[in-house]
Amino acid sequence: MTRTALAAAVAALCHGIAAAEPAPAIVEIVGTTPLQGLGVARERIPANVQALDGDDMNDPSAATLPAALNRRLGSVFVNEIQGNPFQPDVSYRGFTASPLLGTPQGLSVYVDGVRMNQPFGDVVSWDLIPRAAISTLSLMPGSNPLFGLNTLGGALAVRTKDGLHDAGSAVQAQAGSYGRGEIVFEHGGHDDRGLHWYVTGTAFRDGGWRDDSPTRLGQMFGKAGWHDGVTDVAASIALSGSRLAGNGLQEQRLLDRDYASVYTKPDVTRNRAVLLNVTGSRKVADDVRLSGNAYYRHIRTTTFNGDLNDDDDGLFDAIVNRTASTQSNHGLSGQAEFSGRLTVGAAYDASRADFRQDAQYGDLHADRSVTPVNTFDDDMAIDLVGRTRTWSVFATDTIDLRDDLHVTLSGRYNRTAVHNRDRIHPGGGSGSLDGDHHFGRFNPALGITWAPSRTFNVYAGYDEGSRTPTAVELGCADPANPCKLPNAMAGDPPLKQVVTRTWEAGVRGTIGRMHWNASVFRATNDDDILFVADDAAGFGYFRNFGRTRRQGVELGVDGRAGPVTVSAYYTYLHATFASGETVGGAGNSSADADGNIAIRPGDRIPLMPRHVFKARAEWQVTPAWSAELGVLAVSGSTARGNENGLHRPDGTDWLGRGATTGHAVFDFGTAFQATPRLRVFAQVDNLFDRRYATAAQLGTTGFDADGGFVKEDRVHSTFYAPGAPRTVRVGVRYTFN
Repeated sequence: MTRTALAAAVAALCHGIAAAEPAPAIVEIVGTTPLQGLGVARERIPANVQALDGDDMNDPSAATLPAALNRRLGSVFVNEIQGNPFQPDVSYRGFTASPLLGTPQGLSVYVDGVRMNQPFGDVVSWDLIPRAAISTLSLMPGSNPLFGLNTLGGALAVRTKDGLHDAGSAVQAQAGSYGRGEIVFEHGGHDDRGLHWYVTGTAFRDGGWRDDSPTRLGQMFGKAGWHDGVTDVAASIALSGSRLAGNGLQEQRLLDRDYASVYTKPDVTRNRAVLLNVTGSRKVADDVRLSGNAYYRHIRTTTFNGDLNDDDDGLFDAIVNRTASTQSNHGLSGQAEFSGRLTVGAAYDASRADFRQDAQYGDLHADRSVTPVNTFDDDMAIDLVGRTRTWSVFATDTIDLRDDLHVTLSGRYNRTAVHNRDRIHPGGGSGSLDGDHHFGRFNPALGITWAPSRTFNVYAGYDEGSRTPTAVELGCADPANPCKLPNAMAGDPPLKQVVTRTWEAGVRGTIGRMHWNASVFRATNDDDILFVADDAAGFGYFRNFGRTRRQGVELGVDGRAGPVTVSAYYTYLHATFASGETVGGAGNSSADADGNIAIRPGDRIPLMPRHVFKARAEWQVTPAWSAELGVLAVSGSTARGNENGLHRPDGTDWLGRGATTGHAVFDFGTAFQATPRLRVFAQVDNLFDRRYATAAQLGTTGFDADGGFVKEDRVHSTFYAPGAPRTVRVGVRYTFN
C-alpha cells in the first residue's frame, strides 16, 4: 500500500501533499524542483501530491512500472494500445506520457533530476526507467512551471536508491503465465569514510499472451558517492536494452474470433540506452544549500513494423516500415535554496535526434505476418536531423502571512530553439523538412494554504505550463501530406507551443489513523497539439487545436484499521474539446465526402474515461502471512476517430460502436515470510478472467469476418486494445543481510 507517512515527506516535490498523521511541522523532502531540496513546512504546500516508496514500486502485485502507477495512484489510468506491458499510455487527469510517437504528451518524467521525455517527440520509454532502483516516486499535479517543459497535467519525479539508505543485498525471482520470468538482484552499502554504493540488475522475459508478442528486457543501475553531512556527491549510470513486440489494436470481429490474435505482425521495437548523471549538493551556511546535476543520455531505437499496404498498387498486399533513430542529449542545472523557502535556479539542455526510415513492400501470409521483398517505396524515405536547445531560469518562494496561512509564488522562463535539417531534400521549400523554430515563455504559479489545525488543511492554486513542438511534430504538420508515424513526414506549416492553465482547490485531513483528501481541478490547453489520425494504420498529421479542457473531482482515503490496511480513490474526469474544429475521420460514419468530421465544443476527448475507481485492502492474517485484494474500475471512453461522438454503426459498412465499454478488473496476492530472510509470494492478475478493452480507434479493415484478406469493398470497423487475461505469478525474495 502507499506509505502515507512517506507520501507526506516526499509530497513537497511540487506544491502538494498527501494527507498524513500529525507529525513535526518540518519534513525532509526531495525538493520543490527536480533537484534535491531542503525541508518545508507541511502546512505550506498547496496541492495533493501522491507518493510511492521502493516497496510499493517493487511489490509483486504490479509486474511493471506502469502497472504499479495504474494500481496505486489516484486519477491514473492506462491505455494498452500496443499490447506490450512496457508500452502503455499512462494518463493522469487526462494528460498522457506515452512511448508512442503521435500521442499528445502532457506529463514530464524525471529520474534524479534528469528529464526522461525524449527529444524526438517527448515520448517516455518505460522500459528505460530502472524500476528496481526506485527509492521514491512522486506524482505532482497540475502545470507546475518549476518542472519545465511538458508539465501540462503533472510531473513524475523519481529518486533512486543509494547505499546510505538502502544497504544490504537481496535477490528476487519470479515466474508466471505465458512464459514470464524475472530475476532481480541488488546490493548497497557504505563505510565510515562517507563512501556509499548501490547496484541493481534486472533480467525480464515474457512470451506474451497475444500471438507472437514476446518481451526481452535487461537493466543495470549503479551509483557511487560520498557524504559527510555537509557535502553530498554521487555519480550514477543506467544501462537498458529491450526487444518489445507490441502488435497493437485488433479489429472487433477478429478479436471476437480469437482474443489473442493480432491484425498484422511483426511490430517490434528495440531500445538501447545509457544514462550518466552526476549530482551534488553542499550546505554553505545554516540556511543555504547549493545543489546541481550534469547528465548525458544516449538512446538508440529501431522499429520493424509489418502493415497492410493501404496504397496497394496491385502487386503487393503489405508493406514493411522500418525506422532507426539515435538520440543524444546532455544538460546541467543548479539551484540555491535559502531557509527552505526561497529557491532560485537555472538549467540548460541540448539534444540531437537523427531519424531515418524506409518502407519496403512485402508479402502478406495466412498467419498475418509480413515479409519484405526487394522493392522500396522511395516516397516514404526520411532522413532528418533535429537539434533542440532549451535554457531556463526559475524561482519559488513561500511567504508566511500568519502562522497558519501561507502563500507560494513560483515562475519559470523557458527559451527553446528547434532546428530541423532534411538530408534528402535540403534547402527548404516544398517537400523539405528544413526549418528553424524558436519559442519562449514565462510561466507563473500561485498557491495558498490554510491550516487551522494539525488535522485539517485547505489549499488552492493556479499555475501555467507550456510545451514546445518537437522535431517530429514540426516535421509532420501538413494535412495535405499526412504522415505514417513514425514512418513518414512532409513539409509543414509552423506549430505554436501549447500553454496550459490549471486551477486546483481542495481539503485534506486525518481522522484517527485514516487519511482523506478531496479536490477539484480544471486545466485548459490553448493551441493543444493533437495527432489527427486518418485511419487505423496510423496515417495523419499534427496540428494546433484551438482549446481543450480537462476538469474533475478527486476523492481519496487510506489508512489502517487493526490488521487491515485500505485505500480507495475515485476520479470524475470531464475531458472535452473546448472549441470547434474540422479534422480527418474517414472511419466515422458521420464523415463527409472528403472524410472529415466536425468537432463541437463539449465533445469528449477520445480514450478519456469519465470515472476511475480503484481500491485495495491488505490483511495481515498472521505476523508472517498477508493477503491483498485490489480492484480497478474504469468507465467507457470514445474511440479515436470518433471525436465528434456521432459514429453510428449499421452492421454492414460501419461496424462497432466507436467506444469502449466500462470494466472492473480484480487482482489478488498473498505473501508468506517463511524466515527472516526468505519471503515467498503469489499473484493473480485479472482474477475473474474478464475480457475488456482499454482503448479503441475507428478505421478501415483489410480482412473479412473469417480473417480472409480483402482488397476491395473494405468495410469500416472499430479496432480495440484488448486487456490481458488471467495471469498467475509466483516468486521468492531472499535478503542476505
